[in-house]
Amino acid sequence: MLNLFLRSFIVLALLFGLLFAIGMGVIVWMDLPSFVAVIFALAILLLQYLLGPTIIQLIYKIKWQDMSDVDPQMARFVEQVISKRNIPRPRFGVIQDGNPNAFTFGHYPGNARLVVTSGLLDLLDPDERNAVVAHELGHIAHWDFVVMTMAAAVPLVLYVLYVTTRGASRSRDRGSIAALIGLVSFVAYIVSQYIVLMLSRVREYYADQFAGETTGKPDALSSALVKIAYGLARAPKTEDKKDDTRMVAARALGIFDPKVAQSLALASAGTGAVSASSMESAMKWDLWNPWAGLYELASSHPLPAKRIKALEKQTEAMGGIPRYSFRAKRPESYWDEFLVDLIVNYVPWIGLFLGIGGYFLLNVALGIEVGFFGTTLFALCAGWWLKRRFSYRHNFEEKQTVQGLIDTIKVSRIRSVPCTIKGKIIGRGVPGLFYSDDLVLQDETGFIILDYRQPIRIFEFLFGWIKAEKLIGKRGEAVGWYRRAPRPYFEMRELRLDNHETVVSYLYPFSQFFLYAGLVLGLVLAIFFI
Repeated sequence: MLNLFLRSFIVLALLFGLLFAIGMGVIVWMDLPSFVAVIFALAILLLQYLLGPTIIQLIYKIKWQDMSDVDPQMARFVEQVISKRNIPRPRFGVIQDGNPNAFTFGHYPGNARLVVTSGLLDLLDPDERNAVVAHELGHIAHWDFVVMTMAAAVPLVLYVLYVTTRGASRSRDRGSIAALIGLVSFVAYIVSQYIVLMLSRVREYYADQFAGETTGKPDALSSALVKIAYGLARAPKTEDKKDDTRMVAARALGIFDPKVAQSLALASAGTGAVSASSMESAMKWDLWNPWAGLYELASSHPLPAKRIKALEKQTEAMGGIPRYSFRAKRPESYWDEFLVDLIVNYVPWIGLFLGIGGYFLLNVALGIEVGFFGTTLFALCAGWWLKRRFSYRHNFEEKQTVQGLIDTIKVSRIRSVPCTIKGKIIGRGVPGLFYSDDLVLQDETGFIILDYRQPIRIFEFLFGWIKAEKLIGKRGEAVGWYRRAPRPYFEMRELRLDNHETVVSYLYPFSQFFLYAGLVLGLVLAIFFI
């Protein structure tokens, strides 16, 4: 599962990436000048930019409508904003999906499209709905599409310079200079990627600020963000339906830019207000766990807690009293768990190096002949086993709620919480995407993404295409591991529905089989194939 970029655009990225790789291979093989490679790369970027919105409309089921026919109050609000701020009127569309969400895409502000889901219209209160739409209008007003297009071109050009000069470094006449240019270009390429991500985070702050200014209620967006990021939203009770199967899920849909879709966490849910205590508990991980800051460096969006704190300051600057304010003090340091997680994450590599060292120790120092490949393979698999032993504990007997999981601070992608959660399958991970394989489970305290995994990705696609839709509305319990990276998610081992239907993720047993096979094979090769 991807936590910063949308899975919905992975096919697009692969296609253009494949085209770019083949083109660059041809250019390097033909030893063409660097400027040809740069022109080619920019042409690929332009092609992706031109085709992007069309591809989005093809893979999402968007129904284009007059906003006043869908929500007159929201339409009046939008008219006021675009008139006052001189923003081009975006084309408006609705995805018929209970998963509340909103996103914008397009080439430039003049042809921007603003899309919401039916879940957003059904489940948000008017203030939260306006705040979400205002955030989207902020991206249009700030020319985000063009800015991110220009920014994305810089790392691409630097990478092209690195590839072309790397090939030229084999020349006797200019090899040393080309090698130096290539090294500098590669370092600049890495740095520029993080600068682009920083720019993306900055634009989110400005879009939040724009929403607070235009609505006059920054707290409305704070409330939405709490529900979006942490899943603290509940389905509204309806008088005419006892069994409401509408989704109350949130997963980042994206604003498309020529490089890749930038995930935009602007979905929300629930008509009930978020309590200050639940908000504070949910924000603790973002503000206290060291993993949060590390994840943010590689994220296109700021941590939700930091956005909420920025909106709190905006409320105070506007003379208001923030409804949500984080005042808790850190009870302990969480760096010890972070360091343990970090070491565990690299235990397989540590095992590999220990295997290499063990081979030379046994053969050279002790005179015990063992096979090199077998010794290193055994040590690598032993390290992998230790990592999985730590990350995949199996005490699933503990019953948890979504709220209880979200409140957990000592959790990461490596350190999980094995448990069982009960609730209703209320939708897909990505609304409107026909092959979205992840499921969304809701209990009485909130909702969470169930990460569905299989050893071969095509089976995930087929599950999302054929099976996932049929599970919506069914109740049951999910068994697996809760993680954060930094978005909360539940890695599903098994889903047991009340109708005795079972959905199993085979990634864990499949990888376990290869782990033990690697251990046995490594041992055999070390002893018998010297």
